[in-house]
Amino acid sequence: MESMSTADDRDDRRGSLARMFDPEELRRRNLVSLGMDVLILVTTGFLAILFTMGLWPSVIGLVPIATLLYFGWASSKAFFVAQVLAVGAFLLGTATGVLPY
Repeated sequence: MESMSTADDRDDRRGSLARMFDPEELRRRNLVSLGMDVLILVTTGFLAILFTMGLWPSVIGLVPIATLLYFGWASSKAFFVAQVLAVGAFLLGTATGVLPY
């Protein structure tokens, strides 16, 4: 017989999402750590541009990108999502010619 705990499961999922994207995380951080996060996001984006330059630049950029993405995943899921969005924004900017190649 199945348990009827679907409401509890939904509350658990909402709670985990709220913890994942917690605005309190930004309030607890100081300006230096936020600056480092921005620097990591920009570095991740610029390294992603290597993937548009061919095979060997992609191979060279694979290890630093993987390392930074792993750091983002281990840090917080919201930071990882921000890194993935930064990669997408920089790739889109490069493809459209807004960013230098």
